[in-house]
Amino acid sequence: MTPKLTFTYGLRWELAFPEQVNAAGNGGTLDTRTGNIAVFGIGNVSTTGIMSMNYHNFAPRLALAYQLTPKTVLRAGSGWAYNLGTFGSVFGHNVTQNLPVVAIQSLNAPQNFSGVFSLAQGPNQPTFPQPNAQGYIPLPNGVSAKVRPLQMTLPRVGAYNATVEQQLTQKISVSAGYVGNQGRHVLLASSPSYDMNYPQFIPGDPNVNDGRPFYAKYGWTQSISHYCNCANNSYNSLQVTAKVQGLAGYTLQGSYTYQVAKGDGYGDANSYTFLYNRPLGYGNEDYIAHNQLTFAQNFDIPFGRGRKFGSNANRIVDWALGGWNISGVTTYYSGLPFTPTIGSFPAGYARPTVGPNDRPNLGSADPYANAQGNRNQWFVGGLGSAFLLPTQNTFGNYPVNSLYGPQFINQDLALAKKFTLTEHSRLTLRMDAANAFNHTNLGMPNANVTDQAAGRITGLASQYQMRRVQFSGRIDF
Repeated sequence: MTPKLTFTYGLRWELAFPEQVNAAGNGGTLDTRTGNIAVFGIGNVSTTGIMSMNYHNFAPRLALAYQLTPKTVLRAGSGWAYNLGTFGSVFGHNVTQNLPVVAIQSLNAPQNFSGVFSLAQGPNQPTFPQPNAQGYIPLPNGVSAKVRPLQMTLPRVGAYNATVEQQLTQKISVSAGYVGNQGRHVLLASSPSYDMNYPQFIPGDPNVNDGRPFYAKYGWTQSISHYCNCANNSYNSLQVTAKVQGLAGYTLQGSYTYQVAKGDGYGDANSYTFLYNRPLGYGNEDYIAHNQLTFAQNFDIPFGRGRKFGSNANRIVDWALGGWNISGVTTYYSGLPFTPTIGSFPAGYARPTVGPNDRPNLGSADPYANAQGNRNQWFVGGLGSAFLLPTQNTFGNYPVNSLYGPQFINQDLALAKKFTLTEHSRLTLRMDAANAFNHTNLGMPNANVTDQAAGRITGLASQYQMRRVQFSGRIDF
């Protein structure tokens, strides 16, 4: 638009067609309107099933860049993006796991802890009924099924950002920006589906199946996996970066992020919360800390042949003092979220038989106050202050993923030495140390507030190890 202002815009039209089976009868999908499995390619059912095409997946995008001064640039952008989902939410892993291809038994007792069959007798063998002339099979009780929306639904993310970048010197620059997105028609937490026949809690009714949405209509007591792409999530963050490039041999890529990521379906029994009490399962996403800091550094020590100092050093001096390099990555993030639970209840206490029935109520006290704050007691458990016992036959209201575990700090280091052997050959010796300072990063605490060991940490952070050192050598010629 002008030498200082750039404006970019576009529109993408996403066309994803319903999947097609490779032969008639090689797939089926449940139609909850009729209680029938529609068998692909049989009778009135198309080889693409009963899902209709969606022609409304438009993805607009725009971006602006403005050079405020010769050393200051403003950038902003926004856009929509669609994807093909995962684990059967759009393609595969779904129609081939329904009748008439597969019969997956799902046998549920009418009451908790009551049996559905004896070990001596075992369950009844599932049947494989054949479709009628119209291509439909009535779904029998006890056989689970998978279902998708009647119209093609692609997960969508609306992303947006605004950033200012400032060049401080010829080799140093910083930037700060807001980065966010809104997810619509996305997965339920990390689950591709939820059980749309999960029972609702009915106080005083001992028959759990009475609370199932399809029990009265079809007599179904089995699970019905709904691959709906119908959840929401959001992400908002402040992102700051600093870059140093080749400053007397020193290079830095540093970043700090403060982020808040929330979505549907977190905590226990997410099928229940998504169906009947959506706010109870909406909260901070698993494995995303609020604060995250990363420094990647590299320093070519400026001494030795070909470097700023000692470029004329003799071979012995260069072999001893020249050609050294040290690099490292520093990682820090604040604690990961978790949800407190009640592991044992008072005698005679009545609680819901289904759903997230182990969550406490939110108390007025701070669970971290007066805690040791270490592996022995990360927070103070017990009922009556920070955590309260819910009213009988109700669900606790403690916000999901609202407590946080220990912070994570890690330093990886590498030391390398280059030796010039001949004019055309070079030897590099290298030592790499993961968790160089052998720092212990603690895992998550015991979240059971009624346990005597509530708040105790007995393991390391997930997928983390203590110090590991390796040595390597390489010859270039």
